[in-house]
Formats: sequence, C-alpha cells, structure tokens
Amino acid sequence: MNGLVSIVDRMALAGGERAIRVWSSQAARFGLAALALFTLAVAVVAYLFPITNWDIFAYLASAYETPGMNAEALHRHAYETVRNSVTDGRFTVLTEDREYRIRQYADPQAFATMLGFYKVKWLYTASIGWLSELTEPLNAIRLISALSAAAIGGLSIVWLWRERALHLAPLAIAALMLANFGEIARLGTPDAFSAAFFLTGILAFLRKSEIAAGVLLFLAFLARPDHAAYIGVLLAVSLLLRSFSWGVLAAFAGAVIAYVPITQAAGHPGWWIHMWFTHIEFVESLEGFDPPFSLLVYGRIVVQALARSFIENQWPAVLVVGCAGWWLLSRNRVELARREVIILVTTLLGIAAKFAVFPLYETRFHFAYLVAFSLVLIAALARLPKRCATV
Repeated sequence: MNGLVSIVDRMALAGGERAIRVWSSQAARFGLAALALFTLAVAVVAYLFPITNWDIFAYLASAYETPGMNAEALHRHAYETVRNSVTDGRFTVLTEDREYRIRQYADPQAFATMLGFYKVKWLYTASIGWLSELTEPLNAIRLISALSAAAIGGLSIVWLWRERALHLAPLAIAALMLANFGEIARLGTPDAFSAAFFLTGILAFLRKSEIAAGVLLFLAFLARPDHAAYIGVLLAVSLLLRSFSWGVLAAFAGAVIAYVPITQAAGHPGWWIHMWFTHIEFVESLEGFDPPFSLLVYGRIVVQALARSFIENQWPAVLVVGCAGWWLLSRNRVELARREVIILVTTLLGIAAKFAVFPLYETRFHFAYLVAFSLVLIAALARLPKRCATV
C-alpha cells in the first residue's frame, strides 16, 4: 500500500511539474486565450442579459429628442419602448416602485425636467440615436454596451501584448472583475462606453501618440463630462513631472471650451442641484427647485459618500492593492517609465479631485481610472523577472 501511495505521489508531482513547464512555455498564449474568452463572455452577457434600470427611460428620451419635440412625445417614446421590451413585472418595478418613479410615469412634464442630467452625456445619447436608425432603440443600447465591453477587453489585450505581459493576463482579468467590469457592461449607461475611449486615449498617451490621445480623451469627455477632472489633473501632473503632452492639453482645452455650451444646450440644472438630487433627495420635479448652497450639507455629502465607498464598493480596495503593488515594485527596483508614473499619480489625485468636486461612491464612476491604474502596474510587473535576474 505504501508503495502504491509513493507511485501516486510521484505521478502527481511529475504531472504538476509538466503542467508548470507547459504553462511557462505557453503562458502568453494561455493568457491571451483567457482574457479573450473573458471579454467575449462579458460582451455576450452584456448584450443578452442587460440590466434595465430607471435611467434607461431618460437616455431613450434624450436620444430620441429633436428640436421642438414636446414632453409628451418624449415620455411616450421612452416608456412605450421599455414596456414592449421587458416583462410586466420589471416594468411595474420601474414605474411603481417608489414615489419618484410613480410621478415620472404619470407626469411627462416632471419627467422632462430630469433629462438635463442625461443629455449632457452628448456622445452617448447621440450614439443611441444614430444606431436607432438601424435597429430598435433598446437593441442599440445593448449593442453599444456589448461593443464597449469588447473594446475594453481588446484594449487590455493590446496593452499587455505591447508590454510583453500577456502571461499576466489572469491578473488583468482579476482587476477587471474587482472593478465591476461585468456589471458595468450590462448597464445601459455611458460608463463602459466612455471608458473605451478613455483607456485607448491613455494608452496613446503612454505611447506618445499625441493626436490620438487628444482626440480619444476629448471623446471620453463628450461621453461623460466628468472625465474633465481627470484630464485636467493629468495635464498638471504631466507638467510637474516634465513630460508635457500637447494631446492632453488639447483634450483639456476642448473640454473647458465645450463644457458650458454642452451643459446649457442640455438644460443641465447646475452643479449644486445635481449634487442635492444625487445625494440628498430624489425630488419628483426640478421645476422651481433651487436649494441654497450649504457648506454643512456639502460636508455631509462627502462624509456619506466616503462611508458608502468603503463599506459598499470595491474601488478603494483596488487602489489599496494597487498602491501596495506599486510599493513592492519600487522595493524590487522595477523602473517605471515617466508617463507610467504620471498615470499612477494622476489616478490617485484625479479620483480625489473628482470626489471632492462631486462625490460619487459607486465603483462604476471610477472604473476607467482603476483599469488604467491596474494595467500600468501589471505591465511593470512583467519587467520584474528580468530585473531580478540581473541583480
């Protein structure tokens, strides 16, 4: 019996060693396959099983609106489109779950006052409108979500391939999972859509492709204007660390110039009203709503958002783990390119700046920055064995 156990142990050990040798020789291919399959799975799930939340009504109406269209027509289009595409139970939840939803379903004028929050994401709503010429509006949203997920996963593959880090693709998959990639891809919101432009722009920045960086970062801003905060910090850190990027400068200048016209054209109610609505009270209509600014209320919002960030969401954990990895890399004397350092510093300062200007606790609002932060560190980790071999 002991001899049999010994034979089994030796076979298991030999099998384990053989598996390790196979992985070592084919790690990049396995990593590529794993990341590609993960991306494909997320994109397919995003298309087939989308998450339908209340915001879908507002995005549909914003994409459908043309000059002179009245509130009743926008309201009818949005609600009938969703009613024809979801179950009766889900539609009931979206229209009767709370007083806010009941009022929005019953009152087209109240519903129309909310659209400024959504029309300001101009490129996203415009893309829904453009695709709606070819397919059903909700299918257009699903297509945008699926294609955005595919673009983010594909960009991750290209990023790791250029850095010869595809063997570390499992770490990229873990980072994407921790950053809620799957859930964000299923949402009918501009988070994944804008992240695709943003991350491609960041890779262009790292490769010093200034035209591409400027164009892509500006497109990310047009999809989600709050990216302007990160782009501004990126410009400042680039100047401080002596790696000026005129592409980033162009993107930030474009964002500054376009911000007021876009918000005014969208009918955005303003920073403080948006803050109040998001964190204090979902008022049923914005008509005549103008709460006075209060430093005490602002402080309360920041504290509550911080608490919910650390208790309910993963993004602080991703940053903590990332900072620990950055420290370990520095301890092992792994050299980072200057623009890689700029991205790491900008991510920490940019999230802090964005949080101070408009505290948002959900991981999806920081998703693009977390992915950029993680991919820079994973690419640097791929250089660790070479460095250690020379020490």
